[in-house]
Amino acid sequence: MASWVLTESATLPSQITAAGTNSEPPTGAISVPTSISVVAVCNPAAYILNSKEVTRQVPQQVEQDGKKVMEMVDVTETEYFLTPAPLTLSAAKLQQRALIKQSFTAAANANVTDANGVIWEGGMSSGNSIFLACQLAQQTNQTNITLYDASKKPHSMTVAEGMAVASLIGEAYQKALGTKNSLYANIDAASTVSAVQKITWPS
Repeated sequence: MASWVLTESATLPSQITAAGTNSEPPTGAISVPTSISVVAVCNPAAYILNSKEVTRQVPQQVEQDGKKVMEMVDVTETEYFLTPAPLTLSAAKLQQRALIKQSFTAAANANVTDANGVIWEGGMSSGNSIFLACQLAQQTNQTNITLYDASKKPHSMTVAEGMAVASLIGEAYQKALGTKNSLYANIDAASTVSAVQKITWPS
């Protein structure tokens, strides 16, 4: 049984019917929906190429009493289709780490609200830019600084208050990073596919 790797951006259906019937399995790419790229490989793959015999009735020209007539005849063809290969533990871990990484990215870059109800853009880049702006203000002996919130509204405050905003954003980022690292460790320690798949980002 031939093995094939399927790569695509969206979720694959549980079974994809490949184009082409009759004779031998295709030796190149299988023609499937345009959103899916199918490439032949030698290693074990995420999807397996299967085949089954299918009998169909097709019109065929035959000769009867010296005349050519059309009649339906049975024709047996080989139909090829793809089914998911069993998920290995290593593949499950890679899959789950990717899901955790997506959740981490969203959490690490989520907006942060301070004690005054001002919403600041979250993420390492935002926190660092505010921190550096405050540092520059200190170096030039400024006591006040103007920072812009997530909606681009200006806020005048002391440098110390600006540092507090940077710290708030940094703490949120570090919390998300700590969660990600903890979940990664749990995934690495898991010994079964089902155990791996139960490790998800906390709601």
